[in-house]
Amino acid sequence: MNKVVSVYLTLLRHAVMGEPLKDFSFSFNEQEWKEFAALVYRQGTAGLVFNEVLGRKDAVPEDLRMEMRSTCARQMMQQPRLQDLLKTTFTVLQQAGLHPVLLKGFGLAELYPRPELRSWGDLDVYVGPDQYHEAAGVLRKAFPDSRHHDEEWEELKHYNFVLPDGMVEMHRVSVKMEHPKDKKVYYALEREAMKPERVEHLTLREPAMQIDIPEGRFNMLFTFLHAWNHFVEEGLGMKQLCDVCLLARKTYEKERQSKEDYTDYMLRNLKALRLMQPWQLIGYVLVEYMHLPEEMWPGYQRESRWLKKHGELFFRRVMEEGVLREEAAEKMKTRYEDREKNLRMPLLLRKLKTLRLRIASSQWLRVYSDEYARHMLATAVYRGIKRLFKKDEVVLY
Repeated sequence: MNKVVSVYLTLLRHAVMGEPLKDFSFSFNEQEWKEFAALVYRQGTAGLVFNEVLGRKDAVPEDLRMEMRSTCARQMMQQPRLQDLLKTTFTVLQQAGLHPVLLKGFGLAELYPRPELRSWGDLDVYVGPDQYHEAAGVLRKAFPDSRHHDEEWEELKHYNFVLPDGMVEMHRVSVKMEHPKDKKVYYALEREAMKPERVEHLTLREPAMQIDIPEGRFNMLFTFLHAWNHFVEEGLGMKQLCDVCLLARKTYEKERQSKEDYTDYMLRNLKALRLMQPWQLIGYVLVEYMHLPEEMWPGYQRESRWLKKHGELFFRRVMEEGVLREEAAEKMKTRYEDREKNLRMPLLLRKLKTLRLRIASSQWLRVYSDEYARHMLATAVYRGIKRLFKKDEVVLY
């Protein structure tokens, strides 16, 4: 690990985990400061880490110090707008007799010492498949000026409401599972955990209101799976891993009296979903680099030779790529440019192209996880064949 990464992780652990800095100090030359700033942005942790630097006496180039201040200020100014959006969204849904559940970012931000410094850009609200269409109608009326994204790849999982103050993702399901066996396992857990009598209640500091979040054990499984999907599809940064780290600590402390049941729940369902190796890889970063106590990550295999080798490969890739790897960024940039061209392509060829891309995207995972790469390949082939013979996507349930 080079000096820039080492300093970055030390400051991040202090900002997120409250780890004491003692007599920690550092100095960078001009090039190292550029690398440090690029790493912070790449990992999606600008508010958290820049705030730590600004509170110290270490020499920082004045232009970079001004940039850090403006970045932190923008981050903190964004929070009130999203808080108002959250309050409006939950109020109108609840007044309509619906039961929204807050997913991911905003609820997890409450775990941070300084929630306003965690970066976010949208609100993720779960309403479930039964309430989905009714909730969409309610929010269309509440947000008449929003721009809707109706593309097939989005509508299967969630509906986007794009607003000046942010974006609301209204979820039919928390994660889109594609293989029938995965659907059977995961959606059964989701339906049970999202029942009104099972969800947990969280009192937000700002805005002052109580909202529902997923049941604790399922929330841990979902948050981990969300982070892993980021790695597979877009790019994974310490932003998502800090969320997982803080939630793992909270869930362990809550489940301390029933530790064996919690461990059994996690390992049994991870095995059923063929996610044991991804679980170990993310655990490696959290335990070895974020200093999460090993016992807080169920089933962690510190002595595994496979984990020592592939965990380092995984960590290096996270550091190098961050929240949006280059190929994903390029794909997003050209998605709308290619859409019209793709729609003119014969349906069969378009489906074959999708299958080929999905198979290709699963190949590079083999470096990290043979088991998961094989599963991704099987899923890609299965979904591709189904699409060849059906006009519509495979149903979610």
